[in-house]
Amino acid sequence: MDPLSQTIALLRPRGLLWKQFEARGDWAVRFPTHDGAVFCQIVSGSCVFQMPGQTPRQFSGGDFFFLAAPPVWTLGASPSLVPTEFMRPDAPSGVQVTTIGTDRSGDALRLLGGHFRFDDVNSALRRSLLPDIVAVPSQSLDAARLTSVLESIGDEATSDRPGRSLVLDRLLELLLVEVIRNSGLHGCESRQGLLAGLSDRRIAAALSALHADIARSWTIAELAEIAGMSRSTFAERFCRSIGLPPIDYLGQWRMAVARDMLRSGEHRLPDIAFACGYQSASAFSTAFARTVGCPPSRFASQHRADESRATAS
Repeated sequence: MDPLSQTIALLRPRGLLWKQFEARGDWAVRFPTHDGAVFCQIVSGSCVFQMPGQTPRQFSGGDFFFLAAPPVWTLGASPSLVPTEFMRPDAPSGVQVTTIGTDRSGDALRLLGGHFRFDDVNSALRRSLLPDIVAVPSQSLDAARLTSVLESIGDEATSDRPGRSLVLDRLLELLLVEVIRNSGLHGCESRQGLLAGLSDRRIAAALSALHADIARSWTIAELAEIAGMSRSTFAERFCRSIGLPPIDYLGQWRMAVARDMLRSGEHRLPDIAFACGYQSASAFSTAFARTVGCPPSRFASQHRADESRATAS
């Protein structure tokens, strides 16, 4: 599995709420904050998108946008209209249908989309990988791929077929891949992080090798040889792209894998330690506590308690 696929797998997108939205006349709606992700595609009509710190944007039929952990944001027929607060309707089976306005004289805005959450065990990965906003215009060559994914999500979200939850989770992973591939359209190619590293052919080769064998005691010299570069040039270029030195990045990724293994409760501590490149459970526990802030056993028990409370609510 390549580094991007591994990272998205650890994010574990889930809990989709599918939205169908229609608005007419003079309208503006303010949407609440969300700690996961929000995505929308304009089916027909047009609207103005506004969010703190962002220049207002005009979206129209076929345009797609994705928001990662957005603050309060607004859609409206005009940027000058005073928005009303969005009121979430009752939504059976995870589907939400909203209609605003009765004026039939103008074109209606029709929008499809939704929101979902991530597993909070590795929330730092989400922050490092996903830009605040990704916008894909209808004329983009990749817009058709996003439309196809959204059609599949909508079909599954509005059905009651066996395996629905599993299929939706996999489709959300596919949506994330497409969003990340298109994040350069928002000028995010200069962001430090995994995507920047994968955009560099030589750094990507080293990342792929590192991700394929995280238990190995990698050295800068070995990774530089894979990248076809001198040690000093490789170390500087890796840090400039990723934002961390190679060995520090390896340590962070090992901890991300460890947190994911601990969350499942299916692995013994020595097995986790070995899988993450540590020679003993005690050495792993020391490194985990130093990085995460608590021992592995406490992290696992606290996560299980949080999961139980979330299930009960």
